[in-house]
Amino acid sequence: MGGGEYFLQTLVIMRVLLWLGHSHEVVYEYVQDPALVQQLQQVQQQNAYLLHEYEKFRQDIAARETHSFNNLQRHDQKGAEELIRLASQTVPLQLDGGRSFGFFGLTSTGKSTMINKLLGSDLAKTGAGETTRQITSYDGSGYRLYDIPGRNDDISYFSMEYVAFWKALTNRLILITTTVKEMAKVFRLLDAINLRYDIVVNKFDLVAVNERDTFKQQVQNQIRECGLRGVDHVWYINAQNPRQFPDWLMMVDSLTITFNENRSTTYVYALDA
Repeated sequence: MGGGEYFLQTLVIMRVLLWLGHSHEVVYEYVQDPALVQQLQQVQQQNAYLLHEYEKFRQDIAARETHSFNNLQRHDQKGAEELIRLASQTVPLQLDGGRSFGFFGLTSTGKSTMINKLLGSDLAKTGAGETTRQITSYDGSGYRLYDIPGRNDDISYFSMEYVAFWKALTNRLILITTTVKEMAKVFRLLDAINLRYDIVVNKFDLVAVNERDTFKQQVQNQIRECGLRGVDHVWYINAQNPRQFPDWLMMVDSLTITFNENRSTTYVYALDA
């Protein structure tokens, strides 16, 4: 293999990593699949101008030390409008694996635990602290689950690759444990680019039984106070013990709605059960 061809393939794999949100990591890997190389080359060529526009936008906001979409909206309305314009022109990725679901949340909100329960097996690593360092996919029967690492700022989301990924998902599930404000920056960004999402309140078992109705009302009030527009559902669950609360079955059903001949709902425990 010539040096030029190897260099080209190295650039391709680095672009793959950027597509998955690793704009601050350098990983060297060799791509042997010619079809994948060709597909990524075509995508880059087709979106070269838009990619350049995104990079220029990211450099501009980085120079102004803007670290979140909230700050962008508050201090640079033109910048916020520019991001929305770029997002509207971004074509969704063509994800393989059928239906695709992305799980977002801060460290230790239970994304990996929830994914394991949906899959019906312990494939995603769990534990204290951030166990998800990179976007990780898990395949089911006709669907794919994406475990998204928590981010401390929104800058990594201000890219053509990330927006294209978000737009490609069948559904986006945002996990919180105590307050909507945990993920307010992400909610507002999704609202701005017109993407729908579900809010999943995990570890609901930690709320005292006599305080749960009040807690639910507080969450609804926070949604209104934040002016969130893209919320489809709010689910209250315990991913460690899915059967503890009825919302788990209703949530899974909303992702995999199946009707029998009498059009009565068939509930499933795992997505491919």
